[in-house]
Amino acid sequence: MKKQVTIILSLLLFFTYSVSASAKSDDKNTVVFKVHLHCNNCEKKIKENIRFEKGVTGINTDLKEQTVSITYKTDKTDEEKLSAALEKLGYKPEGIISEQEE
Repeated sequence: MKKQVTIILSLLLFFTYSVSASAKSDDKNTVVFKVHLHCNNCEKKIKENIRFEKGVTGINTDLKEQTVSITYKTDKTDEEKLSAALEKLGYKPEGIISEQEE
């Protein structure tokens, strides 16, 4: 009898854990900021620092187009926090060009 109760409780805990783990949000967004970039060192500085912001999963810069594209987890950060992080580095975003949900 004890063995059956233990097995039932173990299965119940396993299924409870499985459901809660799958309920976690993995929603991602990509935002493209218009930022005045001077040179390759500007790109490097942004890439090396923004990647450490909470929730950032990818970053691309385009010197010719003067843009910074950041992919992030929506449950960890948002556009305002990312914009503030760019400003902290000395690059004031002139606006959001586009936003894409993944």
